[in-house]
Amino acid sequence: MYVIKSLVDEQLDYNNSLAELAFTCSSCGACTDLCTRYDGLDIIRLLRHEVVKKGLVPGGRARQIYDEVKKKGDFGDKSSLKIPDKIKSDTADTIVFAECFHTGAQNRIYESAVRLLAKIGNPVSIFSEEGCCGSTLYDYGFWEELEPLVKANWEKMKTYKEKGFIFINPHCQEFIVNRYPELVPGYTSLKTQHISQLLADAFKGSKLKSKNTGKIKVSYHDPCHLGRGLGIYDAPREVLSSLDGVDLVEMERNREDSFCCGARAVGNYFPGFPEENAGKRIQEFKETGADLLITCCPYCQEIFQKALGEKKGQVKDLIEFVDERTEQNAHIPKSQKAVRRGAGPR
Repeated sequence: MYVIKSLVDEQLDYNNSLAELAFTCSSCGACTDLCTRYDGLDIIRLLRHEVVKKGLVPGGRARQIYDEVKKKGDFGDKSSLKIPDKIKSDTADTIVFAECFHTGAQNRIYESAVRLLAKIGNPVSIFSEEGCCGSTLYDYGFWEELEPLVKANWEKMKTYKEKGFIFINPHCQEFIVNRYPELVPGYTSLKTQHISQLLADAFKGSKLKSKNTGKIKVSYHDPCHLGRGLGIYDAPREVLSSLDGVDLVEMERNREDSFCCGARAVGNYFPGFPEENAGKRIQEFKETGADLLITCCPYCQEIFQKALGEKKGQVKDLIEFVDERTEQNAHIPKSQKAVRRGAGPR
């Protein structure tokens, strides 16, 4: 903040070193959550926008993203998510928001999400035609490139305003819920739900049933955008408490005080900053004595696996974990299951 004030007061000039510093912020939102006087994260985003306008995009990951967007007008690989025919319906009231893939972890998480939706059994349709939602471009200050993406998404999304969107990636949900009202002229609110909330409701309605695959002690990491960004803290914990044999042990910093994994920091002003942050969080996890670290964000999972190295199997996304520990066709009444197996009355 002092550096930014010095820029405003013309005591400093923009340069490459300053651009590197701007992109090192992990966008965790803790500054905004803790301070009531200003939105620190938005100020940093504005700083990034200013350095981008001046052609000072740092090398490495930030430059790769910028060059990709400039070249094809989008960012990330188009989602390949397929909904099983037995629950797929173009007229469904529930729409899965399947944004583009930015990490390798998303493929596995989405495959598990599809299996869980099939277990729950409610009809769903999919929204994936327009690619990236724009959250990454917004965070990194690529605002000129952001505008056409947001407009294209909204033109399609607004036709479903009477239906409900289910989000798997909290970054997309947080951006659409909190930023689309600011960025889209004529925006009207949408019904949104994170998949952890859907799963919690499914357990309460007996549409998902746990299977006991042994006792295990887990600790849950609150992702920044799901927690501080959307205020969703209870649903993931309710889901974990619905699983047989699962004992949840909290880390010292949790909920609003959760410590950021560092994955979204892309500058090199502080070398190895993301890995250092993740390593600190892993140490907090180890101090709980838990067997498994659960998170609910693909960025968190990927950086934690990198920090764990050979023990990367100690971290899983909530969706993968629930998929492993729930039964097939839990939503089908026992009488119907008997009929499907061909076991009639005797």
